[in-house]
Amino acid sequence: MRDTHSNSLGWLLDKELGAVEGVEYAVLMSSDGLLQARTETIGQEDAEKLAALTASLRAAGKAWDEHVGGKGMCQLLIESQGRIGLTTAAARNSMLSVVTAGPDADVGLISHHMVRLATRLGHELEVGDRHPVSEGGTAT
Repeated sequence: MRDTHSNSLGWLLDKELGAVEGVEYAVLMSSDGLLQARTETIGQEDAEKLAALTASLRAAGKAWDEHVGGKGMCQLLIESQGRIGLTTAAARNSMLSVVTAGPDADVGLISHHMVRLATRLGHELEVGDRHPVSEGGTAT
């Protein structure tokens, strides 16, 4: 298992999102839920679970958007009693997901930083297409 914090994107998430007031942790994942990077404030195993959960929520959000005749899902927000989760498209085949430190976090500020990071560094956050091993891809 590779450590997704020690790569350059983990450092970038720490700097750009981990330092934002109200952010407990952040992850970058492929659109199908494969963890790419994480802040140091979330462990590898928990980050992998969050990436998989986020991919499921994204699929539900896309289905909802299609059902209501939307023009594409931009951001997903989930609010619970103790936390708020935000997910946004980061680049081709990738998403950023942030979990707040509490229910009173400034969602507008956090969302602004997420979109700013994705806009400024989208090419670095991009995840290539994955193909099954049977089609010449590599196992991950």
